[in-house]
Amino acid sequence: MAESGAESDFQIPDGILSVIPTDPYEQLDLARKITSLAIASRVSKLDSEAGGMRQKIADKDRLISELRTRISELESMFRELDARLRTSLEENIALLKERDSLLVASNKMNRDLAKVFSDRRAARVDGKEFFRQAR
Repeated sequence: MAESGAESDFQIPDGILSVIPTDPYEQLDLARKITSLAIASRVSKLDSEAGGMRQKIADKDRLISELRTRISELESMFRELDARLRTSLEENIALLKERDSLLVASNKMNRDLAKVFSDRRAARVDGKEFFRQAR
């Protein structure tokens, strides 16, 4: 009766019950072997998953390394371009100052030239008047 109650609790199909040993120690040994196989299968699956995860980590580490290298290259390029920009701006400022200086000098020369022409015209007029009066 206890045996039939145990069988009904587990509801093991008759095909399996026919191959299970009747000796309780042999049943425990079979259960231990089945458990060992299940554990080994699970460990193998976990090892496989761990290997896949290690590969993903290695891929991510390689990507991180590549990105760090690229960042370093971009930072270097940025510093170089920034230095070139500063140099260009400084040259531009110097050229603007030179242009302004040349503009001031040109305006002064134009005023001086206008004054010379004005003085020359005045001298001609005075010279003509002088000769008219002398005649």
